[in-house]
Amino acid sequence: MALSEFSLQYVPQKAIKGQALADFLAQHPSPYGFGGNDVEIGMVETRDNYWTMYFDGFNTLVSAGVGIIIQSLNHNRWYFSLKLDFNCSNNQAGYEALIIGLGVLHDLRVTRVLILKDSELVMNQLNGTYRCISCTLAHYRKVANYLTESFDGVTFKHISRARNTDVVELTQIASGAQLLGAKVG
Repeated sequence: MALSEFSLQYVPQKAIKGQALADFLAQHPSPYGFGGNDVEIGMVETRDNYWTMYFDGFNTLVSAGVGIIIQSLNHNRWYFSLKLDFNCSNNQAGYEALIIGLGVLHDLRVTRVLILKDSELVMNQLNGTYRCISCTLAHYRKVANYLTESFDGVTFKHISRARNTDVVELTQIASGAQLLGAKVG
């Protein structure tokens, strides 16, 4: 319901890992008529020269999903809502979203990024304030840290859930969860 004003079409994918997101984008060209195979994204020099990424993960008893919002320097936004085809916790789904988002940013040749999430645990693990003692999350953290090394600057910042509602709705849509206040037909 929250995205009904946009002309979005849901196409289920079998897996969202590594190269799968790039393959998805290549197989589903933009309906906005961009010509050619290359898309140039101009970099604007500003005092705060960074892109912004919001991310989240959500699971239900039957499905899990991730939501990612990437905002460019000139405030253009790209929204990703992806269903995961394996069982995982909310934190694992969150790390999946982070890894996918970092991959997209890397492919866009972004050099500096501000990463925002409403999970204090995950953000403090990424900042190094908390140790990651969960063996299920340690691998995700290691991959995320490896990916962040390809950027000139990465800042992780915890935000309130109220400032992260758009990406939370994307995760709920991807996981098949019913949004609060939505009527079942």
